[in-house]
Parts: sequence; structure tokens; C-alpha cells
Amino acid sequence: MNRFTLRLFLFCMAIGYAISGSAQTKVTGRVLDENRQGVDAAVVMLVASPGDVLVESVLTDAAGQYSILQRKGEFLLCIRALGYKEVKRKIAIASADTLPDIQLEVEDVSLKDVVVTARKSRSLTSASNGKIRIHVAQSYLTDIGTALDVLKHSPGILVSNKGDISLATIGGTAIYVNGRKLMLKGEELSAYLRSLPSSKISSIETSPSPNASFGADGAGGVINIITKASVRSGFYLTTSHSFAYWENLRQSSDLALSYNTDKWQLGLNYNHAIGHHAMDYGYERLQDGNKYLSETVDTDMRNTYSAGIDFSWQATPTSKLFVNSSVNLLAGPGVTATETQVYQGTTTLDGILRARNDYVEQKTLRYSNSLNYLYRPSDKHQLSITADWTRFDGTARCEQPNTYYSATNMLVRSDFFYSQPDKDIDIYALLADYKYKPNDESEWLAGAKTSFIRSHNTFLFKKNGAVDNQRSNTFHYDEGNIEGYTQYTHTLGKLELSAGLRLEYMHTSSKLNAYSSQDGEEHSGSHLRLFPNLSISYALNEQSKVALLYSRRQDKPRYEDLNPFEYLLDELSYWKGNPFLKPQISNKLILSYVWNSLSLNLSYSKLDDYFTSITDALGTTKTVMTTKNIGAQQQVGLEGLFSKRLASWWDFSANLGLYYFVNKLDYETYKEEYKRPSCLMSVSNSILLPLGLNLELSGRYHSKHQGGSYEVIRPNGSLDIGLSRMWADDRLRLSLLMTDIFHTDRWDNYGHKGALDLTTCFGSESRKVILRLSYSLGKQKFNKVESSLGELDRL
Repeated sequence: MNRFTLRLFLFCMAIGYAISGSAQTKVTGRVLDENRQGVDAAVVMLVASPGDVLVESVLTDAAGQYSILQRKGEFLLCIRALGYKEVKRKIAIASADTLPDIQLEVEDVSLKDVVVTARKSRSLTSASNGKIRIHVAQSYLTDIGTALDVLKHSPGILVSNKGDISLATIGGTAIYVNGRKLMLKGEELSAYLRSLPSSKISSIETSPSPNASFGADGAGGVINIITKASVRSGFYLTTSHSFAYWENLRQSSDLALSYNTDKWQLGLNYNHAIGHHAMDYGYERLQDGNKYLSETVDTDMRNTYSAGIDFSWQATPTSKLFVNSSVNLLAGPGVTATETQVYQGTTTLDGILRARNDYVEQKTLRYSNSLNYLYRPSDKHQLSITADWTRFDGTARCEQPNTYYSATNMLVRSDFFYSQPDKDIDIYALLADYKYKPNDESEWLAGAKTSFIRSHNTFLFKKNGAVDNQRSNTFHYDEGNIEGYTQYTHTLGKLELSAGLRLEYMHTSSKLNAYSSQDGEEHSGSHLRLFPNLSISYALNEQSKVALLYSRRQDKPRYEDLNPFEYLLDELSYWKGNPFLKPQISNKLILSYVWNSLSLNLSYSKLDDYFTSITDALGTTKTVMTTKNIGAQQQVGLEGLFSKRLASWWDFSANLGLYYFVNKLDYETYKEEYKRPSCLMSVSNSILLPLGLNLELSGRYHSKHQGGSYEVIRPNGSLDIGLSRMWADDRLRLSLLMTDIFHTDRWDNYGHKGALDLTTCFGSESRKVILRLSYSLGKQKFNKVESSLGELDRL
């Protein structure tokens, strides 16, 4: 048989493959870049061997995904993409429905005298199956500062003036990092997010209705922060340094070292953020016919420091061991200065209260340690076992002089208060996850988790040097959880069904003692709850898909909200905890539709036993803020996401959400219903300019909307702009950006409840100019990347 006859024979075989393959199911895979982000418009070619006959050729979508017809035999898979080296991989696809991820290697070629007219898509967002992915690493968000800053400026994510993080849907949000839940809340969570630099984040995924492999916490959904992973062989170093300024100068640096071989990988990292941050807030209050006008200037002088080590070892071809240890420190002083004018009626000044909170010491120290074992004996079975221990130490010492003056500015009296809260929290967790894929159409996920939280709080309060036993106390809180879940997914052609159930048993016990006494109050409780989820999706054609999702989830109270001590803000304002808080439970239904670059979600949510911090009148002159279960909430929402390359030099993303919110307050003797529509939108543009410059313009707007209780939040928004350029084969990057250009990112609100009319305002140093320089050094050769474990991959 001569060469021509052989090629003709192989060509006929290829045609036969193509014809017979038209009746077969399709095989999917992903093509990733150096940051494990999907590569858009990569050419995927399936070649028959021998003879190098092209059988099929397709392009990847914006998420780097492609699909080819399932065929019997061995083939050569060729991947080509602009700016990357060609990859050739031998594959056998007869018994697989998902091919291993393929990670491309940057083309190490000098482009002297060559003009590149195409570039990688840089859209900020993309959507799939109800989830939204925010591509942080390829946007200006990578230079913005910390993970908390990234969340504040990300579309579809809300961060309140108190640091509470949520999606646009009602209910709280659980925060994950690389698929592992952060078992921290409130100040502890904010402290950790402030220690994670934005330059380490690859992307953020938001899901309003996750499956059972995620914990039941997060009534509004989950946010998964995905950090950059070094898969380069040999030694690799990356570092970035930035300066930010408006009212205060801030400096941040981060450094990451890694050394990787085929058998083991070692990574070291360090970062810090140093400088002050300014805030201003106040209120105008009418209570029993008298007016109170207050203004506060707050300067936060805490700095963040973080260091960590990661080690992984491929013990055998089927098993791998991961070890991670990190320490985060948020420490430094802080000062608030408050002046409150007290009126008789609304026009006659009666006196002036000047209060100062001088935080001479503030320290939040977090240790985190994790050990993970991964066993994969075959493509059908995967087992992951993880043990976690987190230690949290928080302390503060605050000196609070209060002076009261007459209307003519004469000193009437003065008091000196002193407070010293101490918090020690230990969190232990053991997790096991198992994945079984009996065939191409079915998949089982199952897992179990046990965790124990031990919280010990001490609060010392003195007035003029004497211990105030009415406010000083010790508070112990213990929580034990046992959880189990199962999730089953089955595919029938274009139809995919997925159902899951998570079971949680929780036992809590708390004890409150006076500061110098062993006598106190004890509370305990147990409950068993079930959290089901269900999703049905159908592919209408290659460009469109429709899905229906249901989930039941919960939010547990924060630890500090359970401590019933009274914290003095000034003589007229108090904060108090509530040990009787119950979890809030949500039920959510979502109808999702995707068509090309457009994604639409129609949702209905109901939240029972809703809790929030509410301001109530205390007597005739004071107010107290307490977290309470106050009623139920309902919300109907329509959300749209559009992300597309409009021109070769212009990538565009837009998010729009329309909501109707009903808040039914029913607690103690108060019953009221609040209804209000709202709108949330964001727009992002990435524009390629001459000389290799990239311009990014991003804006957000939130219309007037109902707050957590009776307050109404005024419209707010912000506009950011960034300019960046890369040199030395993309190893050196310089960026300049300005956030909140018009200083409109505020949290002003008003509300009325009984004899109390309250108008508050809050602003911070959200407007700043940031200059960042990033550099990487090391080999650009990539190891073979295995298929992802998805939501089972805990590291």
C-alpha cells in the first residue's frame, strides 16, 4: 500500500468517524492559562494517528470550555492559542465524558518588530449555571489592596459599613477560599480578608444556590475566593508593592516564593499593609420631641501582617498530601472623636457631649493549620480527608473620656471610662468528601463533617477607676456540629438532573458570669435540620440553556452577637448582645436562562426568623443597638449579566438587578411591614490603548432600598478608573488607579420607629490613588495539570 492509498484510507476512516460520531454524546474539556483562567478562542484540533488526519476542530468559549464528539480509539489533541506554546496530548476518549484540564505555557519568544493585533479577552465577569465568576487577576481589582477591597468593588456583592458581606439576594453569605469555608464571622472575618492581598486572588465565584457539598450556612448563597496557584516547575518568585493616598498614606507589599518538582511543591508567602484609614459618621436623632446631633471622626491605625507556608507531596501516583499553615495579624491603635449636641425641642441647645475612644491597643491574631490527604485510585473514585484547626486571639484596651458642657461651653462634669474586651476562639474541623462516577451519565458526591467551636470572652469595664459589675462579665460559648451530605447528578442527553440533601445536628451551650463571680446564667440547645437542594437544566441548543434551582439554607448568629454585655459607645449610645438568637432559615427558587453572552436569573426568596442589628430607644434620652430575630423577609428579583468583546480593543461587562423587597417586622410589641423596590447595577470596560496601555473604567450604582429593619438606605455608588502596562514578557507590571473618583460610596440612611426618628450618615476613605508595581521571576515551564476535583477539592 503506497503513501497516497494509506492517506486516502485514513481520510475515509476519518469521515466514518465523523458520521458515526454524530449520533454519539459529546466529550468536554477545558483549556486554562497560566493563572488557571479559561482561554477564550483557543483552537482545539482532534487528529487521528497515524497519518495526522484532522478529525474535528472547535474553538473554546469564554470559560475555556470545548466539546467534541465521543469516538473510539486513540487520538492526538492539539491546542493552539495566541501568545502560548502549542500543546499536543495523546488521549483516549471512548470511556470518558470529561477530559483532563490542559494548561498552556506562555510563549517565550521575543516579539521584536512584530505587531500583535489580537489579545486575550478581559471581560470582568462570566456566567454559567446560575453562578457568576469575577475575573480579578485580569482586571484592575488585582491592584486595589485587600480581599475586602475587592469584594467592595465587585459586581453583585454588597459590603455594608459594618463589614457585613452579602449577595444581592436576602440573607447572609458564607465565604470560602479555594472551596474551604472560612469558619469566621464579623470582626474575625473582616480581619482575615484585610490580610489577604488582592494580588493573590485569581477569581471570585458567587453562587446563590450551591449544592449540598457546600455547608448549609449562607442563606443568601456563597462566595468562593480562588487564589492563584503556582504550577511552574523549578523556582518561581512573584512580588508586588503599592502606595495609596488620599487623606492618609498607605503602603502594601507581598512576596511569594515557590519551588516545584514532579513529586513535591513548596510555597512561602508574606504580605503587609501599613497606614491609617479615615472614616466619618454621625446621626441626627429626634426622640420624644428632643433633637440630638452627633458627628464622629474615626481614624483606624491598625496594620495587617500575614505569612504562610504550603507543602504538597505526591506520595504515590494515586495519593497526594497537602499541608498548609498561616498566621495573620491585625494590630495597632485607633481613635474616635465624637461631639453630640443635645437640644430641648429642636431649636434650643441644652448641652454638648464630647466623647473620645482612644484604642491604645488593638490586636487580632489568627493561626490556621490544615492537613489534607487526597486519594484517587481511578477515574471513578476520589476521596479527600481534611483536618483543620484555627485559633483566634483578639484583645483591645480602650480609654474613653466623656465630658459634658453647657450650652455656653462651660464644663458641667466629666467621667473616664475604660473597657478591655478579650476574645479567644478555637475552631476544630474534620471533613471527608467522596466522589463516585459509575458511568458517563451519573455522579455521586457524599461527605461528612464534624466541627467544634470554643469561644471564651472577657469584658472588663471601669468607670472612674472602679469596676462596673453591671457591664463587666465573662462569657463562654461552645458549639458542636455533625453534618453529612449526599448529591446525585444524572444526565439524559440535553437534560441534567441534580438533587442533594445536607443534614446538620448542632448543640450549643453558653454561660454568662459576672466579672468577679462564678454565679451566672447558662443556656443550651440542640437541633437537627435538613437542607435539600434540587436543580433541573435543559440545553435548548448549543447557545442557550434553561435551569430551575431550589435550595434551603441558613445563617447562624455571630459569636460576638451572642455575648449579652453592654458596650458603651458614648453616654447616649449603647451596643448589647443577645444570647437568645436563633438561626435564620431561607428557601429560594431560581429560574435561570443563558443565551450566548447574556444570562438571566428570576428568583424568589423567603427568610424566616430573620435577625439583624436594630436601633431602639432606651428611655427618653438614649438608644441601644441589639441584634434580634425580628420577623420575616421576602424578595423577588430579576438579574441580568451581559459580558462580551464588543471590538478587538474593547471588552464590556454589565450587571443589572431589579428587586422587590418585603420586610415584615414582628417582635416584642412591634409589628410593621415595609415594602420597597430597588435596582442594583454595575458596568465594567477594558479598553486597549496605544503603546500597550490598558484602560479600565468601572462603576456601580445602588438605588434607594430598604435596610434590614425600618431604615431606608439612600442611593449610593462609585466610579473607578485604572491604567496598566506590562513589560519584559509580562513579568513586569505597573498600574495606576483611582477608586471612588467622586467620593459617592457612602452608607446614609433614615428611618422612623415609634417616638424615634433617626437619620445617619457614614463615609470612609474610599477615594484614593493607588500605584502598584508587580514583578515575577522564574521558569515559565508548566507541569501537567490533572483534572480538577471541583467542589470536593478543599485546597
